Amino acid sequence: MNKDSNLCMGCMNEKDYEGPCKLCGYSDDDLCIPTYLLPRTFLNERYIVGKLISYNGEGAVYIGYDTVTSTKITIKEFMPDTLCARKKGEMEITVNADNSALYKTYMSEFADLHRSLMKLRGMAHIQTVIDVFYENGTCYAVSEFINGISLKTYLGNSGGSLSWEQVKELFPPILTTLSLIHAGGIIHRGISPQTIFVTDKMELKLACFCISAGRTTNTEIACEIFSGYAAPEQYTNEVNGTWTDVYGISAVLYKVLTGTAPAEAIARTSVNMLEPAMINRNIPQNVSKVIMAGMRLPTDKRIRSITEFVDRLFAPPKAIGEGPGIVMSRKEEKILEKKEKERLKTLAVLILVGVGLILFAIAFALTLSGVCAPSETHGSYSGSSSQFSSPNSVISGSSEDSSAGSEDPESSDTENSSSEEPTADIYVPDFTDGIYELAVSRYNGIFVFIPNYVYSDEYANGVMFDQSLEEGTMVSRGTQIKVKVSKGPIAVTLPDYTDKTEAEYTEELAKLNIKYEVYSTYDPSVPYGNVSFCSKQIGDTVIVETDRAETVIVYIAWS
Repeated sequence: MNKDSNLCMGCMNEKDYEGPCKLCGYSDDDLCIPTYLLPRTFLNERYIVGKLISYNGEGAVYIGYDTVTSTKITIKEFMPDTLCARKKGEMEITVNADNSALYKTYMSEFADLHRSLMKLRGMAHIQTVIDVFYENGTCYAVSEFINGISLKTYLGNSGGSLSWEQVKELFPPILTTLSLIHAGGIIHRGISPQTIFVTDKMELKLACFCISAGRTTNTEIACEIFSGYAAPEQYTNEVNGTWTDVYGISAVLYKVLTGTAPAEAIARTSVNMLEPAMINRNIPQNVSKVIMAGMRLPTDKRIRSITEFVDRLFAPPKAIGEGPGIVMSRKEEKILEKKEKERLKTLAVLILVGVGLILFAIAFALTLSGVCAPSETHGSYSGSSSQFSSPNSVISGSSEDSSAGSEDPESSDTENSSSEEPTADIYVPDFTDGIYELAVSRYNGIFVFIPNYVYSDEYANGVMFDQSLEEGTMVSRGTQIKVKVSKGPIAVTLPDYTDKTEAEYTEELAKLNIKYEVYSTYDPSVPYGNVSFCSKQIGDTVIVETDRAETVIVYIAWS
């Protein structure tokens, strides 16, 4: 398909008739902002630019079309209007003379950010970046077109809020992805209902990444701050970090669960923001408190990482063994079984004591009422004396039973006191040689893992090989355990790419920690979308250690 194809510039669907598009209503006669690219502009000899979707202090976003893959795309153009401008009818950007160095610095950050996102293209819950290139004196980032609507619109269509059960279904994948993004050194700074999208497959995708200067105040470009969702440090010169996104996602969950937008961070010193559970009593108390902990104004008192946030958010409020989804070790099961047996034993003793006391009371009452008094018809006094001893024996027997029963609770108390479990009642398992991700999933809510990723030629990628607490140590629920997690060897062998698609091969490279970049190449001998060749030969050694990592160029065939 070429740039003159019959496409609607509003939705990039085929249009073989005159007049407004019957699908989106766009018309070629619609007015355009002259400082931005005109519809039907052709970029990089491949991409057709459509209508302008949005713009902020960093630049503009257009709908587009990839003529090579015949798919809809979005095109992001770096164009901070405080530092540069575009004259009407021109494509080249003119940079203000005084801002040339700053413009180049920010443009380099823009390119680096989207190249980093491009390497994460295997992640399903962020908007995939396809290409990054320079043209017209600026930089462009091409991304997939998300078929869906913003979370803001979705909430509006769903009565304004979602239940905790719905949140538990929707949010875990995007939270995991956000944690992985942070591990890659990327901070979003703009998490909000406007930047999270609900796809047609009912999955969440995080989009609208931006350079740091575009999401903090007091910089040389206009900042885009999402009121109520931006962390307080974005309004100051305080350092941003993973905790900044913790604030954003906490604020999003506040809105999603309550239907009420959280107060703006800089106004919360004078605004008493209610906890989510006070607005919607169906929200679990522990969930409500974790969300507020993620929105604490001082950064040193806020939850610091998404991993910690997830651990606390989905931790069951009940004791171990009572909450849903908890997998216990055999040692933990034995502790619970022992406690249950002791409880039943104590209950049985109390029942015996109660029965003894009842029998004693009955015998004593009968004695006082004279039911067992001597009777002349029963013979001599001595005979009646023999009969009279019967109730006394009952009383004596009851007394013995009561005495015997009273000894049991004492012995039980002694036994309980000697076997009473301390507040630390969880045994630390042996995590060595285990898979880190599986351990985090299995012991979610029981332990908080602090991973230290190191290269190892002995252990495979993702395998734990050291822990701060020894196996069998008794600890309380929520204890932090530091573990060493292997990043795999410093150098690996480039795997075979024969007959593998781009997705299959790049996923394999990612598992081996191999840095890669993807380019297209014309190769009719290889099926479209498969790997044609790489910058290194199959079987070559590739260094993956961060400080000196090699980048493998992967060429994908098209014909």
